[in-house]
Amino acid sequence: MQEFFQNQVLPKVMWFVNTKAIRAIKDGMVYSMPLIIVGAVFLLLFQLPVESLANAVNNSGLVPYLKHGFTSTFEITALIASLGIAYQWAKNEGLEPISAGIISIAVFLILVPDYVVVDAEAGTTVAGLSKTWLAGQGMIGAMIAGLLTGLIYSWFIKRDIRIKMPDGVPDGVAAAFTGLIPAAVMFVGAVVVYAICDKIAGVTPIELIYKWLQTPLQGFGDSLVGVIVFETLIPLLWWFGVHGATVVGSVSGAIATTNNLENAAIFQSLTGQGMSRAEAIAAMPANGAHIFTDPFVNCFQAITGSGVTMGLVIFMVFFAKSAQMKQVGKLGLGSGIFNINEPILFGTPIVMNPQLFIPFVLAPVIGNALAYILTAIGFIPYTTGVTVPWTTPPILSGFLCIGWQGALMQIIELVISFLLYFPFAKAVDNELYANEQAADQA
Repeated sequence: MQEFFQNQVLPKVMWFVNTKAIRAIKDGMVYSMPLIIVGAVFLLLFQLPVESLANAVNNSGLVPYLKHGFTSTFEITALIASLGIAYQWAKNEGLEPISAGIISIAVFLILVPDYVVVDAEAGTTVAGLSKTWLAGQGMIGAMIAGLLTGLIYSWFIKRDIRIKMPDGVPDGVAAAFTGLIPAAVMFVGAVVVYAICDKIAGVTPIELIYKWLQTPLQGFGDSLVGVIVFETLIPLLWWFGVHGATVVGSVSGAIATTNNLENAAIFQSLTGQGMSRAEAIAAMPANGAHIFTDPFVNCFQAITGSGVTMGLVIFMVFFAKSAQMKQVGKLGLGSGIFNINEPILFGTPIVMNPQLFIPFVLAPVIGNALAYILTAIGFIPYTTGVTVPWTTPPILSGFLCIGWQGALMQIIELVISFLLYFPFAKAVDNELYANEQAADQA
């Protein structure tokens, strides 16, 4: 298995991960993270999971301002993702990247549908952009716009098809003229695509992408099978020494982010109709909400690090007899609380260690499958868009993102982790302890 994976599977996986498109998506999506995290704080403040605190915020008169902060950050993440992906593509090619990012924003906006507000009493109409397509529903379209912009922009510049300015012209001015020709080509092309989609299908390109590409992708990621596949691949890759969360996250992360943005939009729509927080959460499944989201990943997938290794750490610190396991456990305890477990992965080691392979893979699979099922049957509430940094300690992260049910599920997952690791870790510890005793007697 080791030889087959390293010689046949791993090279193909690494080729995929290192393609220009995946690198641009992985690095470019990061630019939208401040908007998601800070925007989620605004959302959390006016939708606190504790009723007394939520009532206090509602009575303070701050809710309209908190909502404005939320919609102005969280609901333009697709727009920023299109900029970041094109920017990162050009940067990876060694080119001046800001022009590519700016062009990508315009290309994306050309593909997005307009909406018109009609004021019947005043007899006026006001055109604008729907934030629906600037966040979750437009995310895959934004990614495609960013990738195509980065590709086309780089093709033109690398072939020196550009307007050249004389020496002495400020860099900012020169950069603007450098991107003029590729910008014109892409803007015209985007308008043509928009016109064709409108005349033939009666919809915009972004709406077509959402229907034919984004919806199936989200459907797979949001299924129990999809969750199990992601959760199996992450520890499997880590066991062979490859950063599984980065590799799998380059695909699953985009789906989870998109799902989270849509959940936030659904939740806001329901509360905007006068529903209470509890009523809106209860109504979310019937309105197309998703289970597999960023908060779901951070609360259940990444808990104490890939492989849910806190169960192993607890054994090491409190039950191990060998000095080696006790020491490694103490080193990994502090970082594990913040979901960082590289000291455990390489210090135990878990990587390439057949004795710990089974619990390392099964712990996250069982825990996440259980969390998915409990969410599907209604015990765990659907996430509402509130997310926290992935380094937030377990139990706290579950409570902030989901409520007491999320915190309880994290405790259950930690118990499952401990029970799964215990017999395997005990066997490793006995072997190490026997070796240490033999060395002392020698």
